Amino acid sequence: MLVDADYSGWQSYGPGLWTAEGGEIVGRFSKSRPGPGYLFTREEFTDFRLAMMFQISNGGRSGIYVREPRRKWSNEGDDRPGFGPVAGYEVLIDYQDRENPTGTINNIQKSRKLAGAEGKWNEIEIVCRGSEIRISIAGQNVNRFNQLRVQPGVIGFEVPGTAPEDFMVRFRDIVVSSVA
Repeated sequence: MLVDADYSGWQSYGPGLWTAEGGEIVGRFSKSRPGPGYLFTREEFTDFRLAMMFQISNGGRSGIYVREPRRKWSNEGDDRPGFGPVAGYEVLIDYQDRENPTGTINNIQKSRKLAGAEGKWNEIEIVCRGSEIRISIAGQNVNRFNQLRVQPGVIGFEVPGTAPEDFMVRFRDIVVSSVA
């Protein structure tokens, strides 16, 4: 299933600025609306393969959320997406933090290697099957973890709470498919 890049299959939360532009979903940081912003699918997924392209501008970070249950989100504490005892998982997109590089499962397991780069299009594949998650970037396996909670949840993207004023993250060719 190709996920609509026209914004119709998505819902936003928080101050991040999200737009649909020429088949891409684009997130921007704005100093006039500081704080993290999120964009989530309206549909929930449990076992799936997510494949897409992403591009992040220099000096920023973003995240891809998987199995994030629909709940009352906040921008603080355990009610933030990816935090708390029932939260989903955030796969980091970050080329600045060498301790938690792109492909890291936030607060769970670091990426084994750095793949891809800022300022260019990068291919990412995330497969969630049962308690396992596998992440590859630019065709390189960068992370595998086998202790996820098996729960349905939305897929989402993040605009960080602080970033350079011209920060953008772009996603395109978003495909979610079933895995056996």
